[in-house]
Amino acid sequence: MTTRPAAGGRAAAGDPAAPAAGGRTAAVPAPAPPRPPAPDPYATGRARWLVLAVGLTCTFLVVGGVSIANLAMPSLQRTLHVGFGAVQFVVAGYGLVYAVFLITGGRLGDVLGRRRVLLAGLVLFTAAVLVSGLAPNAAVLIGARLVQGFGAALIYPQILSVIQDTFEGAERNFALGLFGATIGVAIVVGQLVGGALIQLDIGGLAWRPAFLVLVPLGTAALLTGRRVMAPDRPAGRPHIDLTGTGLLGGALLLLVLPLLVGPGTGWAWWTWLMFAAAVPAFTVFVRHERHLDRTGRTPLLRPSLFRQRAFGTGMAIGVLFFITIVGLAVYTSLTFQVGLGLDPLQAGLAFAPVGVAFFASSLLVPRLVPRLGRSVLVIGHVLLLGGLIAAWAVVQAAGEGLSAGGLALPLLLVGTAQGLTMSPLIGVVLTGIRADDKGSASGALTTAFQVGQALGVAGIGTVFSVLGARPGVAGASSRYQVAFQSALLVMAALTLVSFVLVFRLPTPHDSRPHHHFLWVRHGRRTGLAHALYLLTGGHAVGRRLGHWFHHHEGKH
Repeated sequence: MTTRPAAGGRAAAGDPAAPAAGGRTAAVPAPAPPRPPAPDPYATGRARWLVLAVGLTCTFLVVGGVSIANLAMPSLQRTLHVGFGAVQFVVAGYGLVYAVFLITGGRLGDVLGRRRVLLAGLVLFTAAVLVSGLAPNAAVLIGARLVQGFGAALIYPQILSVIQDTFEGAERNFALGLFGATIGVAIVVGQLVGGALIQLDIGGLAWRPAFLVLVPLGTAALLTGRRVMAPDRPAGRPHIDLTGTGLLGGALLLLVLPLLVGPGTGWAWWTWLMFAAAVPAFTVFVRHERHLDRTGRTPLLRPSLFRQRAFGTGMAIGVLFFITIVGLAVYTSLTFQVGLGLDPLQAGLAFAPVGVAFFASSLLVPRLVPRLGRSVLVIGHVLLLGGLIAAWAVVQAAGEGLSAGGLALPLLLVGTAQGLTMSPLIGVVLTGIRADDKGSASGALTTAFQVGQALGVAGIGTVFSVLGARPGVAGASSRYQVAFQSALLVMAALTLVSFVLVFRLPTPHDSRPHHHFLWVRHGRRTGLAHALYLLTGGHAVGRRLGHWFHHHEGKH
């Protein structure tokens, strides 16, 4: 760990060579003993815990920024008087920009320094949240959410590296355990706080306080981070594939935007033109990445990854899985609020079994992976499929008497499945990736998972829209039962495909813990924190993960 001068260049207390009061020098002529190095604010004293507080607050902002918005969709449409596609884009746009710029955000941290990029991201994120809460119309709100997603992509890749550089040994394990717990808390509490603020309708502001509540948190993290985080030296100047980032973003927009606005426009001709244009757009992106790879530069996505079966299979599983779980979260919330007439807080509480079961089952995963390996994913998919089918059966049997309480057990199954699947998925995939490609693969996989989230909002929303179950539509309440059942069947079908793909993943050749991602570098609890970090979009740890696998697989 590098040392830095004492704050402000002042002499340390008790230094005999320091000037005495009034500017006079001390009378002792003997040379002063060497002064010990000034403490590194990343490593000692109270400052390191303030650095941790900044990192945990940033984690809550980025993850909570997703869950808070899920409950606001009916209120947004009611107060802004816009179509269903516009409020879908408020949710999906954040995730789409976040996904596209995640890898770029991680590499900017390498080039410019993690402190600088994290603080810049906090400025953008906090300003965008403020604009979101004050937005006079849907266009401003959507634009602010896009900027918020970009700010999140700058913030999140830096968090884990800052924690690892700040702490060592047992303190690092403790800090990483708190980090993993913060992700779980943000998923649950974000939805509950958002629901409560929307329901309270403070000052007649409807959904706005649910966004504005993040402003003081972001401001506090920014001011504290500027004070306590020491400047870091960039690790190098790797190539940043900005052209590839733009091409991928454009291709994804051509794919996602028609799903969001198509039903509201009656599937106008230009929506089909955008679908058709997405294919050559992705082709251009792939050719650009191949060109960079051939010329020795660093592409956003290494083409060699797709020649490895584990990577392509893992990408497909991740996208399908996240389409399902995010689609379920958003449209179950809509069904609770519009179809069943629950207020936002009641809807948040009704969906809470998913978050609770997810957190509890995540804690069991480190004990299960070394014994069961890939079979943990099989069990997770079986439970997810069972939960979706059980939810469909409950809705079918209840008819007009459907209640949120009737869905509690299926939602518990879904939450348990998420915990068993999300944490070990990357680790199982990476066992089949070449050692030199593991770092790149981890970043690409997490980006794919975030893309799956955006597709979940857009794709499952299309099912609702086609069947007429949209907030603000006359008689929408009576249509939600059919729409929700149809969406559950679509998600069950996607889960079944994902379940089949699990059997194409590599079987770990060794059941010892050191070969499993959940034990990376620091043990079970902190391995779980790494897993949650990557599965919620982190990328910076990917390079370290690749080095770790290369080192250990060379020994065994």
